[in-house]
Amino acid sequence: MFVLLSHKLSTMTPAYAGGPSLALRPLKQIAKGDSSNSYIIEMPNHLGTHVDAPRHFDPSGRSISDYGIESLTFKRPLLLSIQKNDSELITAEELKAYEDKISGADMLLIKTGFQRFRSSDPERYSLHNPGLSSDAAKFLVKTFPKLRALGLDTISLSSADHREDGRVSHRILLSGRDFFIVEDMDLSMLTDSPKLVIVVPLFIEGVDSAPCTVLAEV
Repeated sequence: MFVLLSHKLSTMTPAYAGGPSLALRPLKQIAKGDSSNSYIIEMPNHLGTHVDAPRHFDPSGRSISDYGIESLTFKRPLLLSIQKNDSELITAEELKAYEDKISGADMLLIKTGFQRFRSSDPERYSLHNPGLSSDAAKFLVKTFPKLRALGLDTISLSSADHREDGRVSHRILLSGRDFFIVEDMDLSMLTDSPKLVIVVPLFIEGVDSAPCTVLAEV
């Protein structure tokens, strides 16, 4: 059985730090006499559930369209529940408690519980999200060479209230290596680690990263 770990996109999708969201503009409308319905879709490439590729913070890194689906398939995903409140950062000390479990994983999914505010309080979700500390990022890179991806149920790995530290965390994880960060995930369906996770991005040439559909086998 597969479950969806990505949110549906809409004009109400919250954007990081209150940035621009999705806009829809009708191109053709049957109601106006056209032969079909179609739309022009305008949105930032880091809106909704999306995957950061190395080029996002490393000018020499690969863009998302440079990867095949085999690089975005994870056969040893691990789910951790590390509950966080507004603007709190996941620390290296918290991750060290799960060192044995993380050592065998190729994808780490962190369920902070902050996802509960995505619909009920999107401004809070957008402006005061938890994040991953730079010390935690250093710990992951140094300790777990088999780890290839990190996914979170927060709008970004970078807390909007700790942006500079979040930028450092991104650089540590993405620079000089093939690594992926999946942000704004829907982890509400998971109570345990899935058997398999597949990340399917929009393979758009010329951009660093892209919105994605994430499937998990449970």
